[in-house]
Amino acid sequence: MSFYQILKFIHVFAVIIAVGFNFSYIIWMVKGKMEKNHLIFALKGIRFMDGKVANPCYGLILISGLTMAYIADYNILSVTWILYPLILFGIMGILAFAVYSPTLKKQISMLENDTMDTPEYKAIEKKQMGIGAILFLLAVTIVGMMVIKP
Repeated sequence: MSFYQILKFIHVFAVIIAVGFNFSYIIWMVKGKMEKNHLIFALKGIRFMDGKVANPCYGLILISGLTMAYIADYNILSVTWILYPLILFGIMGILAFAVYSPTLKKQISMLENDTMDTPEYKAIEKKQMGIGAILFLLAVTIVGMMVIKP
């Protein structure tokens, strides 16, 4: 087994974990909305999984992918199935760290302060769900582009 094959395995496995965890957030949210105490637990679980598992996997995906491109001697600026996913990956990272994570933190804080029924909370919840959906669609688009290689 070559170093490239090992990197490819690590890369694909990290994608499975990261995107799979992101998909599970939908299930956590649906289950959590059934009761307020469950929602706090679900959101804290999402924050934990995102920070300790999914995001580190995304870092590993970037490192392993760029290393594979280097080993294979790809010019990432001229290979569209590498360049476009990298651009989307950058957008995804900016949205995740600048919008999704702070919104999730605020949503948890508001729930802990028993402000679930306020218009402000509803707006935060809607924003968090929208950004989460966009992030998931970006991740799936990236996976599709890397597999199909248009």
